[in-house]
Amino acid sequence: MFLSRTNVSATKWFSDSKIISVKSGIIKKTFYFVGIASLVFLIVMALLILFMDKPPMEDFRKFNEILAKAKSANADVYAPEYFQAAETNYKYAFIELKRQNEKLFFQRNFSKAKELIVVALLKAELAQNEGGTNKDTQKARFLKETELLRKKLDSYHDFFIKLPLRIQTRKDYEFGKLSVEESMNAFEKGDFAKANKKLNEGKARISYADNEANAHLKEYFTHFGKWQSWVQSTIAASASNKSYALVIDKIKHKGFLYYNGKLNKEYDVEFGKNWIGDKMYAGDYATPEGRYIISRKKGGRDSGYYKAMMLNYPNSEDLSNFAARRRSGLIPKSRGIGGLIEIHGNGGKGVDWTKGCVALTDDKIDELYSKMSVGSPVTIVGSTVALSDLLN
Repeated sequence: MFLSRTNVSATKWFSDSKIISVKSGIIKKTFYFVGIASLVFLIVMALLILFMDKPPMEDFRKFNEILAKAKSANADVYAPEYFQAAETNYKYAFIELKRQNEKLFFQRNFSKAKELIVVALLKAELAQNEGGTNKDTQKARFLKETELLRKKLDSYHDFFIKLPLRIQTRKDYEFGKLSVEESMNAFEKGDFAKANKKLNEGKARISYADNEANAHLKEYFTHFGKWQSWVQSTIAASASNKSYALVIDKIKHKGFLYYNGKLNKEYDVEFGKNWIGDKMYAGDYATPEGRYIISRKKGGRDSGYYKAMMLNYPNSEDLSNFAARRRSGLIPKSRGIGGLIEIHGNGGKGVDWTKGCVALTDDKIDELYSKMSVGSPVTIVGSTVALSDLLN
């Protein structure tokens, strides 16, 4: 009985041992497969990390370094196309980099970002190189353009300033002058962007003023052929009569005194404020143009302007022109032709101020008064020199 129980216990023990052995094998196999799977996973992950697409951070760093050098060389001024292209490609490369970084790491593809940053690098290098090359060229161009503008402004001061131009035209010249000065100041301080900006502003305003003044003069100089003829006949009369004759040039504001056909003396003269063009009617503040003679000489008591020599305005040609202009409607019917045009003293004011007469300083009118006689020729023209010669 005891033996039978012992056999049963042994049998049970062997059965349990067998079950435990089987379970242990299963666990071992499970751990083995899990270990293998984990190892495979780790290997796969390592391979993914090793071979996954990496962002081109070194290219981004190099780009910022090169662009900073290009900027310090003023490539944005001297090579603006390359500089702007570099900045634009960098901007899109950065946007693409950010977009890819928002994805799971194994989904990222930086090929487009790499392509864009490589183009940005190339443009930045070109901007840096071209900026240095163009700097000297553009400096020379800047100085040349500035010199040309200064010459125009000098021409304005010597010539255009005397023209009865519109207020806006004068403002354009003055603004242009100020812009050129500001441009040169910026250039000397190394601020080339501001220098170019101010230079372009000055060029534009001076160009507006030039165009208007030149158009005004071009129309005025359609009479140049007639003026030339008048001057030549006046000088010829001086030579043939061995006498004095006065030619008055409105543009130059000069009176040229001839004797025996040769230039004897020059005088500065002043006119009515609307001196460009012929006198149209009384009260227009214009100085007449034509061939005249001294009709009367007036001493101090007879003249309100120290001394005066009256011209025979209006002459027959003036009367004819006045009648034609009135018929064409250029002159109101209420207006008369005017008169009392003189060459007189009280001049030297530096502006055109008379009501249509020609003014000289008192000492110069003394000199001229002593040489001119009643009957002496006086020819008043817009210019004795062609417009092209004046502008050049």
